[in-house]
Amino acid sequence: MTSARLTDGRPQVFAGSNHGLFTRWKETELPDASWTGWQPFGFDHGRVVSLAAAPLTDERPQIFAVSEGGELWTTWKVNTQPSAAWANWAKFNNLPGSARSVGVATLTDGRPQIVVGTDTGSVSSWKVSTDPDDAWSEWSSFDGPPA
Repeated sequence: MTSARLTDGRPQVFAGSNHGLFTRWKETELPDASWTGWQPFGFDHGRVVSLAAAPLTDERPQIFAVSEGGELWTTWKVNTQPSAAWANWAKFNNLPGSARSVGVATLTDGRPQIVVGTDTGSVSSWKVSTDPDDAWSEWSSFDGPPA
């Protein structure tokens, strides 16, 4: 499970299960607003085993998913409107090894940095500039925790 913030501040949550990927969000911007019901969030790449989310520098959420087959996928809001469509899922950056888990955080300048645990170690990538549509860096080794 992971959560993201829409550009109007409403939270949106995502959960993977044996039945697919699902999402729900706050219906309005009021803190006490109701949540929508769970809805399918199209993911045709197998069962999701790990999820992470972070905002791009223009506040659009970007979601990362590791599939049961070890592939890393991503999607993002196509523009800054909270009701904007999500981009089609795309494989993420020629991952070295088979993905097992994913995490993402925001750097102090607003750029997201992703860390992926693979079957051969951990690797990291980050946006190369604060332009939300700019490229991601090549993968670099990221020391894992002690065994």
